[in-house]
Amino acid sequence: MDAFERAAHECAARALIEAGNIRGAEVRLRNMLASNANDARALALLAHCRFREKDKKRGLEIARSAAKQDPNDPLVRSILTYALQQAGKGFAARDEQLELAEDAAAESPQDSDLIFNLAIARLNSNQYRKAKGRGQLDHLVGVRDVIDDAERFASEPQELINVACMRLREWNYEAAASLAQRAMQLDPTRPEAFQVLAECALARRQNLEAYELALEALRLSPGDRRSMRLLTRARARSNPLLRPFAPGIDWIVEMDRNGLVIAPVLIGGMGAVFAVSLGYDLTRIERVQAPAVILSAASGVALVIAMVSYCTAVAARLRIRRDLRHISLPKF
Repeated sequence: MDAFERAAHECAARALIEAGNIRGAEVRLRNMLASNANDARALALLAHCRFREKDKKRGLEIARSAAKQDPNDPLVRSILTYALQQAGKGFAARDEQLELAEDAAAESPQDSDLIFNLAIARLNSNQYRKAKGRGQLDHLVGVRDVIDDAERFASEPQELINVACMRLREWNYEAAASLAQRAMQLDPTRPEAFQVLAECALARRQNLEAYELALEALRLSPGDRRSMRLLTRARARSNPLLRPFAPGIDWIVEMDRNGLVIAPVLIGGMGAVFAVSLGYDLTRIERVQAPAVILSAASGVALVIAMVSYCTAVAARLRIRRDLRHISLPKF
């Protein structure tokens, strides 16, 4: 495979990754590796594909292999930094990702993606964690400056979405929504932009708007778990009477499908505690003794909150499935 053909394969693989066609990208990359098993950039992109498929352990292994082949390539270092952020554990991994991110950002000080990686690396760094525990705000200000730089240089849709997600973490919903709208103008097919806007709408208690935005995100990426969670939260919060139960609903929704299985077991345990406590209190009342009302009351309230939250989450998911059937395209 000559240099021109190799460059064409790499461009095609990156375009397929951007489009979400991970399997197609992996086929291209493996063809490149069949011609040259030491192609560092192909290995790095393959590692990125593994992370997109949630195979973090394998992704980190491939990213390290790519770095052994060509440790100075910007793409290789960027993907290794990302791999360490996603799968690296321990003090050494945090120090390594910070060093890589600082070197890459220093070489390309106007690359928004590299600056964003530096912000994440600093947030994960051992120094930042120690400073945060001691209440030293200087490190926090430094991270914010890096995020501001990433926003200033962001021009691609994914760069804008990355910074928007960081603004969500800061509870800066106005800035997050503005960045997501800019990303939508450049590429209206990215579900992440709609997800960010849905999060912002939920924060402003615009539940109907959040539901419509999350529904659009799900149409663009069917089966996406984050979109389903946003839909369920928006549907459940549309009833003002359920507002006190919102934390419990969110907890079940964040567990996704597993929550629908695990929650009944936990509710059953709460019910057993309440039944035993209530039986104990009734027995003491029969003996003309003071009952231990606190335990019965606390377990009863917890049981009611859990049952209402669970039933609301299930009902919301059923309603969402019905809505999805209504908007699905006809079969030709």
